[in-house]
Amino acid sequence: MAGDDPEPNDPLSPYSPSQVPDVPGNGRRWVAILLALMLLLGAFYGFLSLFRPL
Repeated sequence: MAGDDPEPNDPLSPYSPSQVPDVPGNGRRWVAILLALMLLLGAFYGFLSLFRPL
């Protein structure tokens, strides 16, 4: 932080609102990506478990 930056209101927060990193996209997109990834990984695991010897 530069010397002329104001102190954050919350001393436990490491970032002031202007310093929070921005993640591209919105929350719904990330939730959809994570759900699709979980679905694909589950299907892949199920496919591999068909060939596992008992």
